[in-house]
Amino acid sequence: MKHTRAVTTRRAFLTVGGAAALGAFGTACGQRLPRHSRAELRGRGDVAGDIRFAWWGAASRHLLSNDIADIFESDHPEANVQREPGEFGNYFKRLNVQAAGRNLPDVTQMQARQLNDFTERDALLPLDPMLDSGAIDVSEIPDAVLETGRGPDGRLYMLPTGAAYDAVTVNATLAEQAGVELPGLGYDWDDFAAFLRAARDGLPPAIPPAGLSGGLPNFFIAYVQGHGEQMFDGRLLGFSRELLVTYWEMWEEMRHDGLTNTPESNAEEPPTPEASYVAQGALLSDVTPGNALTPIQATLDGTQPGQRLTTLPLPSGPAGGGNVLISSGMSIPRNCDNVPTAAAFVDFWANDARSGDTYASDNGGVTNTRLLQRQVDDPELPRTKRHELRLYQRIVEREPALVIYPPGYMAVFESAFLRAYEDVSFGHRTVREAVDAFFEEANAGLAT
Repeated sequence: MKHTRAVTTRRAFLTVGGAAALGAFGTACGQRLPRHSRAELRGRGDVAGDIRFAWWGAASRHLLSNDIADIFESDHPEANVQREPGEFGNYFKRLNVQAAGRNLPDVTQMQARQLNDFTERDALLPLDPMLDSGAIDVSEIPDAVLETGRGPDGRLYMLPTGAAYDAVTVNATLAEQAGVELPGLGYDWDDFAAFLRAARDGLPPAIPPAGLSGGLPNFFIAYVQGHGEQMFDGRLLGFSRELLVTYWEMWEEMRHDGLTNTPESNAEEPPTPEASYVAQGALLSDVTPGNALTPIQATLDGTQPGQRLTTLPLPSGPAGGGNVLISSGMSIPRNCDNVPTAAAFVDFWANDARSGDTYASDNGGVTNTRLLQRQVDDPELPRTKRHELRLYQRIVEREPALVIYPPGYMAVFESAFLRAYEDVSFGHRTVREAVDAFFEEANAGLAT
């Protein structure tokens, strides 16, 4: 199975920051919501006319997304997909403006962590009636994956089409040279620390065993899940203060024992996975997106030829596995005036083999199990990509816990969490002082 691309027409390709995008902002104020018929709310009707489609990504993902839209248009000659790509850093800022003006694109790519910023405003249509009518087929999407697209009210507002996970990326070559074996399946946090301690004395002095990850929210989410506590209770924090105290004390102990890089070095690390220290061969291990193994290995091949990376699931805890899924997918806003065509496009993206083969799990593992297996079985698939997808399959088989992210999660929780741990690692506050300050700031911000 070759990963071929369709001929791209890009009939309505809108560049980020261009006049077309700005025009969408300027004309949005006061736009009335359409009155949908019952059939339209079920996704039933002619697949024809214009729909706008928005997504984020780099240039390579823009090409893939356009190719899929072109294939859909070739199947439905009376439909036209207008394209609105964006760069992730500004993408949701643009959506916020469009949502305020009731001018969201008819098919809007969402991520679970930001989804409830929009469900709170009643900006999205529930997709459940479209599932019930068969307009959108979810029969080949596992329940644990599908649930990540639900809002606090239990209704489905995003059809997950790509599911990412975090992983511990390890330089297997350096581990072998240090004389240590990689942690086995089901390893826990004590095993993780023991692995780092065993590797420390066998590594070159300039290479720490791990990145200082106490301020990474996704790593802490795994700790919470593995210890049987809840991340959020509605809008408020659901885990105990003592759990966070224990977590940050664990990281401080590892830092003082020389198992991590320094806070100063950690603060200077480039933000993208492919430019990270583990990609440069300057760390034995670090937590990274699981679907970043391939670009990280590509960087390492250029900086340290012959070294091989692998990824492990995040550590388990007394209550089980820690990994959760971070899904991206497609939503249909209430302001959409062509729901049948939007629903057909969402269904095509999620279920058509040509869509799966073209996109090739570019933004997390494809959620359709049939399309996923097609990719895993492809003999031309690179080693690293096959490893990414197989690890995703194993995580899904364990039915990971569901996290419903409250509105404001990215803006409030993540920034406050990182800042509080930096206060600890740079010696500005004790662990307990930082935990108390974090709880106060996060709960106040999430509540409002």
